[in-house]
Amino acid sequence: MRRDGNRQWNEEQAFELIFRKYYVRLCGFANKFIANQSEAEEIVQEVFLNIWSKRDRLKLDNEIKPYLFKSVQNLCFNFIEHQKVIDHYYSVIEVVYKNQKEDFDTYESVLFTEFQAKVDEAIGSLPEECRKIFKMSREEGLKYAEIASKLGLSVKTVETQMSRALSKLKTELKDYLCILLIGIFLNN
Repeated sequence: MRRDGNRQWNEEQAFELIFRKYYVRLCGFANKFIANQSEAEEIVQEVFLNIWSKRDRLKLDNEIKPYLFKSVQNLCFNFIEHQKVIDHYYSVIEVVYKNQKEDFDTYESVLFTEFQAKVDEAIGSLPEECRKIFKMSREEGLKYAEIASKLGLSVKTVETQMSRALSKLKTELKDYLCILLIGIFLNN
């Protein structure tokens, strides 16, 4: 579909006006949900990117404000749910890294050693960039924004790579996670 120059210019001007009018308010709105300013900004930027890419199909007329706020709210909810999954698997893997071998009896020690070898093997099988991001997050304790800055990536890319890493680790370690969780609950 061919556009004339004036229409393209008018779309860009309208988009810029909407962006300037709502960007800061939407970032504040998103931050109330997720309490993370950089992630809130990423979410708002994603909403504006989606609007720009769908501008030919969207029929919003005077309803842009509710659409923007609802879009940001939905992405915040998606972020929160995704974060819950990440946090759940992180906490299970963290238990493995934080527990020391001497805290276990002989059977648990053997199980721990076997599980640790499987964890190391699973991490080693991750694609190089994914493994690097995972280790920076879990071993160095860096936040996604810090990793993104160090590697010259977007926070979304880091989040996606972490999600892939955790998904693969979940699949690779599913048999051991059940045994580990049972052991943790029996010892408490």
